[in-house]
Amino acid sequence: MEEGDESSSGTRVKGVFLREATGLVREAGWLDILVFASLNISWGLSAWWYFLWGPYFAPGGNLHLGVALVTIPMIFGALSWALLVTIAPRSGGDYVFVSRILHPLLGFLSSFGWVVANFVWIAVLSAYVADPALSITFSLVGWHSAAEFVSSSFGIFLVGALVILVSALVAIAGFKAFRIFQTACFVLGVLMFLAVWALLLGASRESFIAAWNSISEAYGSADYQTIVREGLAYINESYGYDTNYAWDLVKALPLMPVAAWGLIYPYLAAYIAGETRDVQRSMLIGIPGGLLLTAVCWWVTGALLEKIVGYDFLLAVAYVYGDGLPIYNLPFPPSYHVFAAVMAPDWLKWLIGIGFAAWTFYYALYSIMPMSRIFLAWAFDRLAPGFMADISERFHAPVKSIALITVTGFAALAFYAMAQEYLASFTAMIPQISTTFMLTAISAIFVPYRAKTKSMYESSPVSRLKLGPIPFVTVCGVVYASLLLALLYYYFTIPGLGALHIPSLITLTVAYGVGVLYFYTVKWYRRRQGIDIDLAFRELPPE
Repeated sequence: MEEGDESSSGTRVKGVFLREATGLVREAGWLDILVFASLNISWGLSAWWYFLWGPYFAPGGNLHLGVALVTIPMIFGALSWALLVTIAPRSGGDYVFVSRILHPLLGFLSSFGWVVANFVWIAVLSAYVADPALSITFSLVGWHSAAEFVSSSFGIFLVGALVILVSALVAIAGFKAFRIFQTACFVLGVLMFLAVWALLLGASRESFIAAWNSISEAYGSADYQTIVREGLAYINESYGYDTNYAWDLVKALPLMPVAAWGLIYPYLAAYIAGETRDVQRSMLIGIPGGLLLTAVCWWVTGALLEKIVGYDFLLAVAYVYGDGLPIYNLPFPPSYHVFAAVMAPDWLKWLIGIGFAAWTFYYALYSIMPMSRIFLAWAFDRLAPGFMADISERFHAPVKSIALITVTGFAALAFYAMAQEYLASFTAMIPQISTTFMLTAISAIFVPYRAKTKSMYESSPVSRLKLGPIPFVTVCGVVYASLLLALLYYYFTIPGLGALHIPSLITLTVAYGVGVLYFYTVKWYRRRQGIDIDLAFRELPPE
């Protein structure tokens, strides 16, 4: 029987929350949150997407302007998350504050959809360590058999399973292990960028062309000049695009959804708000700070690529590779770090390759750890079984939830290894923007005005921040929502972005339907037990 189940008179009485304290310890500081935000954006992996697919979807669009178009409004998005978890400083992220500010069902669905999507990301992003990260590295240093192995279904499963297992052990070991692990990944990732920048700074256009042509010749692939000439001709003949590179706002606008694949993700640290010291300071520095560091990194990388590699080549090779033209025969995609690595000695190729792998290695952990905090928050509100909130006294971590997530992650990885084409096309952007992010923006807009949360807002330091008579958190929410609406427009109107992948939309639609059914079934079941879970949503859960 749970604590508080029976009164002295023998009448069965259930408490509102599962127990009076979570058992979590506030150990994270602002630097931990900064690293957390930076890694979840993944300067390295999302930079690969941006510099490859940015020119593809926005030919002639200025890459620096594209970064700015997302970064500037997303600062307000990052602040929306930081300010909301200052008002509701509990682990569980959007579930906690959306359920209190807007509606319990909306809070549950927001987090439930996020959980469904992240079981996919555990599989896909763990597999990325094998392919493309290790497969590119092995190809660059001439380990062709190893490259083929890690690209095979068995190799992907083996490497991905190891990544998930290590991630689970780190999550179980507690926050100190988490801090060491994410710091190691971050340092390796930063060293990769420093190596890439140093190589590009020390090179000329001519030396890059010579290095590219040398490796292309070895694989029977087209040389630099052929890719530029035939690639640009193909774009003109097949698409009729104006490919002149310019500071043109109209040309740069389609870069926004590509930049958003990375830049709208500094939020994840909000899920450990209940384990963060000095929440307001840590979140206000860490979440926007990770966003700004990424933007600066991309600006520097983009400037060096334009100078040494050349925009015409970036554009041409994006289409040659993206549309599968036979003149591109290299065994790896044309990534920004590859452009630098082809000019490097083998030892530096290894450093760059390991650094790129480090930008993906932690992603399974970043699914496991926040999901376990969501499960804990659900359990405290009586929406999930009590064991999901069990905290190990030794590790201060929800070990049972982590084990459950890990087993499910292995199953998702096995499916991905056998059906890469399906899950590789999986998109979480539409539902995630529409629910997790948009509901957060709406919560930020209305938290000062909702009667049930007004006292919570006014008792927090956030209430002192105003823009004239308007609460600053409301301003942040309005700008954030505007950015999200603009991104939804592009995801719906540019089919090549993958947001309209029908199997994904069906999967997530079914997930939300199941979520609604589950929420009201649990609510009915708890009421039969004598528990009114609506009472839980009138206040913050225990710390």
